[in-house]
Amino acid sequence: MKWFLMFLIFLAGVYYLVNQSRNDAKKKEMMQQAKKEQINTLAEPALPVKPEKTYLIKFSMQTLKTLRGLTEDSNGKVRFAAAELLWQLQDENAPRIIKNMLENETEQEVKKSLITMLSKDKSKLSLALLNESLKDYDKETRLFAVNAIGTFSNKEAIPVLNRAMEDYDEEVRLKALEAVNTIRKDIEAHKEQQLMELDSKPLFRIE
Repeated sequence: MKWFLMFLIFLAGVYYLVNQSRNDAKKKEMMQQAKKEQINTLAEPALPVKPEKTYLIKFSMQTLKTLRGLTEDSNGKVRFAAAELLWQLQDENAPRIIKNMLENETEQEVKKSLITMLSKDKSKLSLALLNESLKDYDKETRLFAVNAIGTFSNKEAIPVLNRAMEDYDEEVRLKALEAVNTIRKDIEAHKEQQLMELDSKPLFRIE
């Protein structure tokens, strides 16, 4: 009986060492991956030009055409409301329409509303459209867009901010650097959380 218990203890020790080695390897791999993700921010990622979801509700083509037409209404609130609805409906023309609005819109409040709408989605498509706002002639709009991009908390957002970090206005450049630092901290915090969750998992259990 004594030798049997010692044998079980020996097996448990071996099992612990093997699993500890595996966990250490996983931690090392995750840390290396985190470093790669932070470094790999030089080239802008390929961003989609189409919605990433399908319609939740199907509208008639005539209704969609009417909504698309209202994005050129003389009233700014109507223009935004129409664009917002098209975006929510995942209309295939929504990205092009919103891009054109960001390029040609004259009312700052409409542009800010569009930026806020896009920042809530946290998709690659919305990130690509927010990139257009960084080209805006209006400094306040560019600052607003930088702050919005800073809330994405993913590595794809950092290359998008390259344009803002090269902006001719020093305040925009500073905000862009702060946004990059915020994103970096969020990514690191997420990685640390993953490691903590890995540490909290039991190596083995006896049932």
